Amino acid sequence: MISNLSAGLRTINLNDEKADDSRSQHQQQTVIDQSRAESMNSKSQDAGNRITHYFSNLPKEGFTLFSHSSAPNGFKVAIVLSELEYPYKTLFLDFNKGEQRAPEFVSVNPNARVPALIDHNCDNLALWESGAIILYLCQKSLRETGACDIYSDNPQDQAQINSWVFFQTSGHAPIIGQALHFRYFHDVNVPSAVERYTDEVRRVYGVLEMALAERREALIMELDIQNSANYSNGTTPLSQSKYFDHPVWLVGDSISVADLSFVPWNNVVDRIGINLKSEYPEVYKWTKHMMRRPAVVRALRGDT
Repeated sequence: MISNLSAGLRTINLNDEKADDSRSQHQQQTVIDQSRAESMNSKSQDAGNRITHYFSNLPKEGFTLFSHSSAPNGFKVAIVLSELEYPYKTLFLDFNKGEQRAPEFVSVNPNARVPALIDHNCDNLALWESGAIILYLCQKSLRETGACDIYSDNPQDQAQINSWVFFQTSGHAPIIGQALHFRYFHDVNVPSAVERYTDEVRRVYGVLEMALAERREALIMELDIQNSANYSNGTTPLSQSKYFDHPVWLVGDSISVADLSFVPWNNVVDRIGINLKSEYPEVYKWTKHMMRRPAVVRALRGDT
């Protein structure tokens, strides 16, 4: 017995097979695209329900931080909020459900990325881009209290702090992100891309290592006066100073957002094969000091 499909095949002209195959593939792709669109629409509706509900019941005070459970930039903002002791709630978006594309969230961040922040004490002011958010929080604290322990009221120091914050947001985080992408998530293995971005990450850490090493030397020469001559002529290595493990910071004599901005990304860089302890010892000590801070611990744990 011949099936209807087999019988139908007898009438096909071989010259038309490629055209038929093309039409069939096009029809199959159309079905797939429609299925994907329906799935995305369903997910978007589910996401919209949660986000819509949240935006219809916004807090009256404090901050809402929109983040993701694996987004270092979101935790970077959380660290600053925690350091400044600002009350905030973190809403971790579900990218698998497309929550970052919910219209209410896009109204907060037109780039549909995390982090984003709403200041409920300032007419629900919406902020996006981690560097801009961090500087806003510092300036807000400075304006409201007259001081900000992790910033400065000195314009020259502010300029230096801002430079490091911008360096982190433009030259540090994106490069590590690209190195992670090509190592773990890219569809095709591209060794040259992995090597290129990993090398650039190492160059960036070289910049940080040199800056911190210079700060270390200046600190030791200032505080360890008794042995400064021996350090200068090279008869005694700096590593023998009792201040060799003393905290040093990128700007001034105290920690600032210039330093704290680097913490979450430093915490994941081992995943691209970079060992801070052995390759960049000053960066390692610097990071270790920051990771011990209670506010940093709270933020990285997701406490609010």
